[in-house]
Parts: sequence; C-alpha cells; structure tokens
Amino acid sequence: MNNTQRHQRPIGRKITPQRAQYRRLANTAEVGTVTRAQLTVLAQSLTCIGKINGTESHLLLALINTPIAKSFDRCGHPIVFKSNQALAFETGRSVGRVSRMLSRLFDAGLITMQDSGNYKRCQIRNGDGEITDSCGIDLRILIVRYAELDELVRQARAEKKAADAARRRYRGALRSACSALSAAATGLSEDALSRIGARIERVSNVVGIAGKASSRVLRRATALLERLIERTMQLPRRSAEAQETQNMTCPNAENGMHKQITTPYPFDDSNEERPSATAEQLNSPKAGSASKSAIEESLRRRPSEINPPRRLPALPTVISAVPALKAYGVESWLGKFEQRG
Repeated sequence: MNNTQRHQRPIGRKITPQRAQYRRLANTAEVGTVTRAQLTVLAQSLTCIGKINGTESHLLLALINTPIAKSFDRCGHPIVFKSNQALAFETGRSVGRVSRMLSRLFDAGLITMQDSGNYKRCQIRNGDGEITDSCGIDLRILIVRYAELDELVRQARAEKKAADAARRRYRGALRSACSALSAAATGLSEDALSRIGARIERVSNVVGIAGKASSRVLRRATALLERLIERTMQLPRRSAEAQETQNMTCPNAENGMHKQITTPYPFDDSNEERPSATAEQLNSPKAGSASKSAIEESLRRRPSEINPPRRLPALPTVISAVPALKAYGVESWLGKFEQRG
C-alpha cells in the first residue's frame, strides 16, 4: 500500500502585495478628520459605484457602528475586535459567508486586517489603559480613502443624473417625431413621409432600449430626431438661422460710439491726439449732434482750418500781468525791438 502524502492546509489570512499596501496606507491615517457619520453615509453609497454589493455594504455598516464614537476622534483607534460568529449573528449570514465578505472588503481596500499569533482579535493596553497594539479589523483605511471614494460616489451620481436627463429628452423627441409625422401627413408627399418615417424607425432601432443606451448615443439620437421634426414641419434650415443668431448676438462685438469718443491719451493736452471733427464717425444718419453733411464737410476741411495754431500773448500784456519784469529792463528791450521792427 502506497503512503499518501497529505498537504497541510494553509492557516491564516493570505497576504498579497495589494493587501500589504493597504496596511501601510492605514498606518498613515489622521484619525479625527472624518466622523463616523460620514463613514456611515459612505458605506451606504458605495453600492452605486459597484465597489461592493448590498450584503457587503450591510456588513461594512455593522463594522463602522461597532466601535464607540470616541474611537473616531483624534488619537482614537477605530478597530473592531468582534469575531466572525458575532458578525454573522448581527448580519444574518453564516460564519463562512462573513469570512468571504471580509476578504472581499480587504481586497477592495475598505478594511485592513491584522491577525494575532493564535488568529484571535484582541487589543493590548498599557498600564494607563491606552491601546498600544491591536489585532483585528482596522477601519482607518476608510479615513485615508474617504475623499477618493466620496468623489467617486459624486461622479457616479452626476453621471446618473445626466443619463436620466438624456433618456428623458430622447423619449420626448421620439414621441414628438411620431406626432409630427402624423400631423404632417397632408403637407408632404407620401414618398417624403415614408423616408422620414424610415429614418425615425432606424434611429429607434439603433438606440434600442433607452434605459440600456449610453448618454452619448442618446444625445446623438435626440439631435437627429429634432432635425427630422424640423424637416417634417418644413422649417428653414437651422444652419442659416444659427448664423443669423450668431451675427446678432456676437459676444465679441464692440461699441462703435465707444471707439469714437475714446482716446488713448486722455490726460494729454495736445490737440493732435484728441478727438476732432476728422475722427472716425459712425455710418449712421446722425452721429452725435452732427449730421451726415456736417461730417462730410469736416472731412474736406484742412487740419489747419479745424485746429488753428496758438498765438503767444503780447509782451505788454505779460508785463502788466507780471510787474516784477520791469526790474530786468524789459521795457527798454521792448523799445529797441520796436525801433528795429
């Protein structure tokens, strides 16, 4: 009789590089930055992103509610020491099912687990009653990854809202297209109606069930249906109307009057750099208070006629204004200048 070799069954929890990384990440948690209420809401919302299922969410919620509230405060230790049998009783599942769900939560990075020498969950306290070491289910990884997981939940909810809006628009456009096709039965030829009806049916077949189609497909189908509705109602093409609307409501349009009255030298005294009658005028019947003929006349005039040169005041006027100049013999100099002239 041949001796059969018996392989010893591995005991303990399997360690993988990913699980080791989660353990190291849990040690960097800043306990006190996230409350237990926030973790409770997060555990209930993780099912919408497909991270865990409903049963695993129920187990995670039971784990979060097990430690006291002070464990999530600063310098706390949110670690669960309950056995699988106690967790199975609270969740209404078998012990083996709870063990498998804990392993899946560990692989998902929602909990970390540290086994003791005899694979029991316990805590070690010092003489002052403070926890120095513990072996059990560690929830600190949830505190570290709270911002990441919460952002994933927010994105999933936003995508769900966008998908619902696209689905409603598509169903409304499909219903409107069918109504427009039946209402335009007397305005179009039978051949045109059959072509439009075939295209509407083709779009509906491509989309299939609206609840299973993507938002991108639904948006494209809605745009096609709206164009078919406009064609059925014999409306003008949207491209021409869009071009006219764009020209009428151009966001980069400038105010011509503002350009006319604005000068790049607002504090300069030079007449050559200030607006004058030769400045650019609006092409309108009346620009300011000047008529079109006045503008043309001002354009024909010479700059010297529009802006006459300045004349210096006479010397006697300056002397009468500044009597102190007499001390410098300005009057005698003025007499000599007049005799030479």
